[in-house]
Amino acid sequence: LYYFAFYVVGFLMLVGALCGRLVCGFLCPFGLIQDLLHKIPLPKKLKIRTFPGDKQLRYLKYFFLVVFVIVLPLLYESNPFFCKYICPQGVLEGAIPLSLANSGIRAALGHLFTFKFTVLALFIILSILFYRPFCKWICPLGAIYSLFNKVSFLKIQVDHEKCVGCQKCSRVCKMDVNVVDTPNHPECIRCGECMKACPTDAICYHYGFSTKKQAENKN
Repeated sequence: LYYFAFYVVGFLMLVGALCGRLVCGFLCPFGLIQDLLHKIPLPKKLKIRTFPGDKQLRYLKYFFLVVFVIVLPLLYESNPFFCKYICPQGVLEGAIPLSLANSGIRAALGHLFTFKFTVLALFIILSILFYRPFCKWICPLGAIYSLFNKVSFLKIQVDHEKCVGCQKCSRVCKMDVNVVDTPNHPECIRCGECMKACPTDAICYHYGFSTKKQAENKN
């Protein structure tokens, strides 16, 4: 079992080294669900971009990574604490569909399902108000990949000779990254919205580990 854990950790580190948090931006199914929920129309004053304490809450995902993914499973025989007690994705994409299709599963649902369904309902509400609250504050996978953003094979590069300092890139960034100053910030999910917003094509994906300027423009 420990060998399997090493393989999993190695795979996650490899993915992080190759593309950083690109997985969060384009491959995570729960990230997609949060995106869709955030598109539900509400008065602008109810769409909360950021608030005091938001930056501090983003460190929570590292707490969940260390405590619920590493420490507790090591102490209690590899019990998947985070998946079992915290993560709402399994309830939404697994327990609910299976229980709807199978009466035996419905009958077996207990207090743990009720608790996790409450967590899911909370994040559904939060996702309507905030952009990707689970990704920002809770997800341990996002925490792992974020550690590789600055050193991954895939990066975001800003050509400061082309940049006119308009900050349109930072204003459209829903992860609240200052793209000009820290394009590979741990919170960047490589979504590419900053590139679309840049009026001078000063921002592009950069493949490789060199820091030389690239001549390519965005597509």
